Amino acid sequence: MKHSTSILIGAGLLAITSLANAAGQLAPVNVQGNTQAIADCTPPNDSKECADFHAAIRKNFSTREIGMLFGAATGYQEYLTSNDRVHAKYAAFVREVEENGLAVAVAAK
Repeated sequence: MKHSTSILIGAGLLAITSLANAAGQLAPVNVQGNTQAIADCTPPNDSKECADFHAAIRKNFSTREIGMLFGAATGYQEYLTSNDRVHAKYAAFVREVEENGLAVAVAAK
């Protein structure tokens, strides 16, 4: 009895699979664009894909601003007066890079 039940279940699954395949194939998936998001390149990410982004950060931000963004911000004297401005500048920089690419963000400096 168990053997015939297994055969019936297997035949049913095979029939369902055949019907699903007959219904049509899925459309192919096309992947375009950069596979690494800018958010993934936030320092201290050291991947080679992020090198240009990091160079653009160094070109557009001072060493102290970089320290406040990615280091211990409270260690800087200007932390209380400049931290919000530096973070807003970085957010605008990231938006610019995401919308227009790195070449535009670096050339704007």
